[in-house]
Amino acid sequence: MKKGMIAMTVATVLVFAGVSGFAAEPQGWKFELTPYLWYAGIEGDVTVKGQKIDFEKSASDLVDYVEAGGSLLGVVQYNRLLFWGQVDYFSLSTDALDVEDQPKGGSLDTDMLLWEYAMGYQIDGFWEGQTIDLMVGIRTLRQENDLKVFGKGTISTDDTISDPIFVVRPSFPLFPSKIKGLRFNPTLAIGGGGDADLVYELFPQFQYQITDNIAARLGYRTVGYKFSDDNDNELNFRMAGLIAGVGVMF
Repeated sequence: MKKGMIAMTVATVLVFAGVSGFAAEPQGWKFELTPYLWYAGIEGDVTVKGQKIDFEKSASDLVDYVEAGGSLLGVVQYNRLLFWGQVDYFSLSTDALDVEDQPKGGSLDTDMLLWEYAMGYQIDGFWEGQTIDLMVGIRTLRQENDLKVFGKGTISTDDTISDPIFVVRPSFPLFPSKIKGLRFNPTLAIGGGGDADLVYELFPQFQYQITDNIAARLGYRTVGYKFSDDNDNELNFRMAGLIAGVGVMF
């Protein structure tokens, strides 16, 4: 399954790369580095050594539970060759969990590091000013959990989940005759077949070029996971919320 997914995504990139031979060739190096805030909520369930926990917390709830966090987006482009990556870190602590078959509930301390990187090729789109980035890469989720079930004790886990992903990033100008520098620049990613059964990302976003070297991003990002292993550990969750950031481009 792993080899099949990787082969399929690589073949897709090569096919589209061949089509782009009719487009004008961009020249030289381009860089973007954008720190951003992700105001996300989370819902799903996690099973730690057979003990199931259901959770659903809004973005405002998570703000109360976050002890530390930060996110960063980076893009490097040389002509049509692309390198792209994102990293997100959260440290959460809550004592308001619903634990299966345990009326007293429990608490959870979590350190979560999500990073993804990919490389690929940029082709021209279907109309003037549109581009489409096609990439393959890896997404890795590292999490450390300390689950305390009130009246039962504490369970600790340390997992690293890595999977191949296929990433599509179209970009096209919006109202170019009225608003200079405004683009719609979504990110779509899907993968799995490594450690997880399924990983995905939906990230519609707007990019506004404030100056030649400063750009703002505003969007709504959804990241999902379905994962299970041989030690009665399962993870099925979705994080979603607004993203806003200002970065440098040169």
